[in-house]
Amino acid sequence: MIGIWRVGVPRLAPRVMRLVQYAKSDLKRLLSEECFWQQPRLPITRRRALSQVANPRADDSDVVLFTASAQGQLIAYIGVLPDLLMNGHQQPMKFGWTTTWWVDKESKHRPAAVAVLYAALQKYSNRLGGSCPSREAERVLGATRKYRECVRFDQTLFVMAPPPTYRSLSLLTGWFAGAKNQILFQHDLQRHQLEIRVLDAVDADFESFVNARIHGDPLLRDSAYWTWVLAFPWVSAAAEDEAEQERYAFSVFAKDFRQVPILVKRRGTSLALLILTLRKGRLTLKYAYYDLSDAADVATALRVAVAGINPYLFVSADCVLNAELKRQFPFYFARIHKTSAIYAANGLPLSLGRHAHWATGEKVFT
Repeated sequence: MIGIWRVGVPRLAPRVMRLVQYAKSDLKRLLSEECFWQQPRLPITRRRALSQVANPRADDSDVVLFTASAQGQLIAYIGVLPDLLMNGHQQPMKFGWTTTWWVDKESKHRPAAVAVLYAALQKYSNRLGGSCPSREAERVLGATRKYRECVRFDQTLFVMAPPPTYRSLSLLTGWFAGAKNQILFQHDLQRHQLEIRVLDAVDADFESFVNARIHGDPLLRDSAYWTWVLAFPWVSAAAEDEAEQERYAFSVFAKDFRQVPILVKRRGTSLALLILTLRKGRLTLKYAYYDLSDAADVATALRVAVAGINPYLFVSADCVLNAELKRQFPFYFARIHKTSAIYAANGLPLSLGRHAHWATGEKVFT
């Protein structure tokens, strides 16, 4: 049931502010109420709502959206993605990943951003995580003194061509890079006895490979989790998402968005599972399951996959694979480094295991 409540927030929060929380069960109902989706500014999209409703880790009573309004206008909101954490030999611990976090910067109610954050912290008993937030969000989290940094990633961006906005130049350099990379790497798979297969869905090979590796994963990313993720992305090329994009502050529409799960085999045996997304010509490695001893062969397969897709930009935060890739990466013009981090509220004993993945949390959906 939708709740309107009071919460202990900084004194700067406007007194006229109305705070509302939406549980998973509320989203189920709202999906069939057209008036909610006609608002001039949306706090969530239908696509994200469908994903939240399908979340196998969320109960109907879990709150997934907190909004603040003043004088009938939406002024702030924060989304939460319920998740589970293995805490030793105890029962899995419920916590949440903050997803979208927005405030109307043009209004006089900017402190409402902190109000919805505090409301979410209170509801989840200070058990919230934040996956690679923006620099502005990082500053706010630091100022609250309620969060700590769990892991910091060094992302490597391989620029293979100018972005699509450069049109003719991008097409020309992209064609050149693609042709050169095909010549360089066309025999690599055969030489290393490797096979790469782009998967349409979770199949038996995918399921058995992932489920054999969840024992060391505190977040229990099993085949059921990946079935949900791959079935309910938060971005698409659908016309209805393009229409909602105008009233939503975060990404929901991209003309060429697609998920690219790749299974790597060596001599018929599954070697690695790579989860990538391609969005506006930008290819990003989100998750990579493999044994460290196989890193060289996995990097070889990844090089061939990138060359075949031929994006203008390839992004990876996997330091082991990046070290291998730099030795013989497909042709590129420049290499850029960026850092990002995963945060946890002080009440959340978040552990990411021995192999942390950049897209942990909501980033895997976009």
